[in-house]
Amino acid sequence: MGLKGVLLCCAVLWGCGGAPVVQKPAVTPAKPLTAVKPRPLYTLATPARKSYQPSQEMRYFLEVALGSEYGMANFSIKKWRHDLDIEVVGTPTEEDLRTVDRVIADLNLLIGPSVQMRRVAGGGNVRLHFVPHQEFYHYEPRGIVFYGGFFWGWWNTAGEIERARVVIGSDRMDQHLRNHYIREELTQILGLMNDSHKHPDSIFYQEYSETDHFSELDQRVIRMLYNRMVRPGMTDFQLMEILGELEKTALR
Repeated sequence: MGLKGVLLCCAVLWGCGGAPVVQKPAVTPAKPLTAVKPRPLYTLATPARKSYQPSQEMRYFLEVALGSEYGMANFSIKKWRHDLDIEVVGTPTEEDLRTVDRVIADLNLLIGPSVQMRRVAGGGNVRLHFVPHQEFYHYEPRGIVFYGGFFWGWWNTAGEIERARVVIGSDRMDQHLRNHYIREELTQILGLMNDSHKHPDSIFYQEYSETDHFSELDQRVIRMLYNRMVRPGMTDFQLMEILGELEKTALR
């Protein structure tokens, strides 16, 4: 089955005077994709849908789970149907590896039992690269310069993610900031591919952030995506039919 890929990343550049500036560059996809005109996520087209209005938290789930931060989006759910085997390559520090293990443990509590993550010595369907920034060009689109980290994800026509690549800078950052990127990118490869300008304490916050933990809202959003009622390929309209029950589950 043909695979379809999209680039997603966190590109943090430093402006004059050392002030952090978040740059959101346009990305030319590696493969030709049909551009999708943005449309409202919450248009309720039938009387049945008018019976349920998403809460602020459910709207946040829809915002980060549909579409993507970069590239072309088709506004449907992407998620893994099988376990994630994470192969670490490059030059990670000992603290990098401890952070990877902590993030994996935290995420396994949220996405199980449907899928689980584990670190493997080789043959992973997720390759996590720790490389100097000067080597980013081996992994990023031509003409785009990133700082910090980014990832690629590939999924099939059913919306099932098949493999992913994460790239983290091994230089020009202190350990605390690198820990943030590790947590953010490993979380977003699960299918929560969009960032948001809301909730500064969230791992999905669009602006500059050094958050190195999941907020309570983040934890609920991650659980929602891996709830059995949420299936790969579901559109916003299909999600609207189950959001009431999904919210009850998330509140437990």
